[in-house]
Amino acid sequence: MWLVAAVVSLWVVLSTATLCEEARMRCAYRSGCGAALNNYMMLCSDVLAQPSDHCPKECEHALIALTSTEEGKELMNCQCEDEYCVDAKQKIYVCRAQVLKGAADATASCRLSQLICQADSQCGTALVYYNDNCRSVYRGRKCSKKCLNSIEILRKQEKAAALTACRCDGNEDYDCPRMQSNLAKLCFHKHLKNHTRSHERGYERHRKTQHHEASAANKCIISVIIISLCLLFSLKFKS
Repeated sequence: MWLVAAVVSLWVVLSTATLCEEARMRCAYRSGCGAALNNYMMLCSDVLAQPSDHCPKECEHALIALTSTEEGKELMNCQCEDEYCVDAKQKIYVCRAQVLKGAADATASCRLSQLICQADSQCGTALVYYNDNCRSVYRGRKCSKKCLNSIEILRKQEKAAALTACRCDGNEDYDCPRMQSNLAKLCFHKHLKNHTRSHERGYERHRKTQHHEASAANKCIISVIIISLCLLFSLKFKS
C-alpha cells in the first residue's frame, strides 16, 4: 500500500513540476531574471564546465541573485528533460550550502546586493539611473539634486534594501569604500572614518591578492613565450 502511495506522490510531483526549458524561457523573457540568468551563466561557467568541490564566490552571488526572483526559484526546482540539464544541476549542487547561507545575509557583500537589485527590473532600472546621476559623487565633487532624487528612488525599491547597509569586500567592479565615503560625506554630510578604514583595508587586501595573482599569471605567460622563441631560434640555427 505504501508503495502505491509513494508512486502516486511521485507522479503528482512530476506532473506538477515545471519543465526546465519552460522555466528558463520564462526567466529569460523577464528583464530582471534574464539579467540574473546571464550573470549565472557567465559567473558560474567554470563550475558548469567541469565537476568541482569548490563554489567560487562570484558563482555563489550569481545563484543567490537568480533565486531571489520567482522565475529563478522555479528554474532551480524545475524538471530536467535532457542529460545536459541533469549534468548542470549535479555540478551546481556544490554551491547549495553556500547559497543557502549567503542568502541569509545579503548585506555581507555590496557586489551581491548589487546583483540582487539588478535581478529585479524596477530596482535594476533605479540602479542604472543612480549610477548615471551620481558620477560626480564617485569623483568626489558634489552630490546633485538628480543624484539625491535617484538615491531616494533607489531606496524605495524592496530589492535595494541590502545596498544601503552592504559591506565592501573587494569583489565590486568599482572602488566601493571610496564611493561609500563620498556618499556619506557629500550626500548625507556624514563621516564614516572607522567604517571606511576597516573596509578599505579588507578591500585593498583583496585587490592586492588579485593583482599578485594576475602578475604571476602574466609572468608565467611571458616565460612560456620566451622559452618558445628560444626553442624556435635554436631549431632554425640547427637547420
